[in-house]
Amino acid sequence: MTFVLRDYQNKLISDLKHSMVSGNHNVVVQSPAGSGKTVTMAAIAKSATDKHNNVLFIVHRREIVEQVKQTFKAYGVDMTLCYVGMVQTVTRRLEKLDKPQLILVDECHHALAKSYTRIFDYFKQANVVGFTATPIRLSGQGLSKVFDDLILGPQIDWLIDNNFLAPYEYYSVKLIDDKKLKKNSTGDFSSKSMDSASKNIIYGDVIKTYKRVASNTKTIIYTHNVESSIKVAKEFNDAGFKALQVDGKTPKDKRKQVMDDFRNGKVTILVNAELYGEGVDVPDCQTVIMLRPTESLSLFIQQSMRCMRYRPNKTATIIDHVANYTRFGLPDSEHKWNLEGGKKSKKKANTDSISIRQCSKCFGVFRANLKICPYCGAKYEVKEQEVEVKKDVELQEIKKVMKYNTDYILTKKVSELNTMAELKAYQKAKNYKNGWTYYQAKLKGII
Repeated sequence: MTFVLRDYQNKLISDLKHSMVSGNHNVVVQSPAGSGKTVTMAAIAKSATDKHNNVLFIVHRREIVEQVKQTFKAYGVDMTLCYVGMVQTVTRRLEKLDKPQLILVDECHHALAKSYTRIFDYFKQANVVGFTATPIRLSGQGLSKVFDDLILGPQIDWLIDNNFLAPYEYYSVKLIDDKKLKKNSTGDFSSKSMDSASKNIIYGDVIKTYKRVASNTKTIIYTHNVESSIKVAKEFNDAGFKALQVDGKTPKDKRKQVMDDFRNGKVTILVNAELYGEGVDVPDCQTVIMLRPTESLSLFIQQSMRCMRYRPNKTATIIDHVANYTRFGLPDSEHKWNLEGGKKSKKKANTDSISIRQCSKCFGVFRANLKICPYCGAKYEVKEQEVEVKKDVELQEIKKVMKYNTDYILTKKVSELNTMAELKAYQKAKNYKNGWTYYQAKLKGII
């Protein structure tokens, strides 16, 4: 297998090297889910082992260990100098491991946990490089206690526009009672309150929506507990779809077999509880169904984008039955990341306080203060009060709220931009760097 790093991956590595040369010992690299973080880390690990340095790679899920090893081997990393292990295993084997010069941390937003800091303290001489799509804790706490610098990767909408992530369609209607959701000590919703809030979910309606917008696509379903995951899998199987269920207590061998069957197409639907939210790579997964409400921005992004790995002509489908988008916006909503965390890093979109309108012609959803639909141009008379979404209506597509321009340049795809003027207008509307127009113009043969 031959890997060719993308330009933005090379830039991340270049920025990382510059940061470390500048004296930063521990560095976070932020890059969106599906942007190829494992391959980027493989390139960094290869550079280290080529210099005969030892590398320690820490992951937090059993399923990811073999996946990482295969990618690293294929990239040419000297695995005799690179140990890949779960954080729990590493903490038990500290005295037995070769002293690393570099520690790589997958999903490093977990790195403030004691199990991680114990490793960092034990190998103080090692540089720590963490990768994550969301450099923030559920509490809103940043990562500055462990890391000295933050390197930012490309925006999600840029990755979609340039065919590095799949475009998506987002469907949602609230089927749970938010008033019954209560937080636990971690800051996310408690299992008991999710049980109570989810009592009104009718699984037959979940299947009906699946048939309408995503029938027979390879699908991952996220539920909030084992019992609900078992129920959902049964309902889909009874409806004639091949579905398998897994959870944290499923034996290792069975979990591997289920994932293999899903990847190989022997089963269409994978229903899980508290698994497969981070790091698991299933490029041909096309649909995600969310039946688990969450207060975790990281969990929302990881789960909703699990179906957005790029494939030619693929459009991902996200079905949000618990209205998580009302807490966080959409998968490609922009977030202002920094090491300090806080409100600036955790940007939410709460539609209880933001009036929204759904276009009756194209079903796009946007802020109600706009009198013209930014997608199709339909005109509206803004009313003082918006109609509340009812539980018995079919899910409609939720579309990204774009900055509205009267020249409607944002309604176009990059492939439809054919002049320098259009490219510059698009660049300005998207707030891209100046080099983007030049790069696109060269690709199109305009210059």
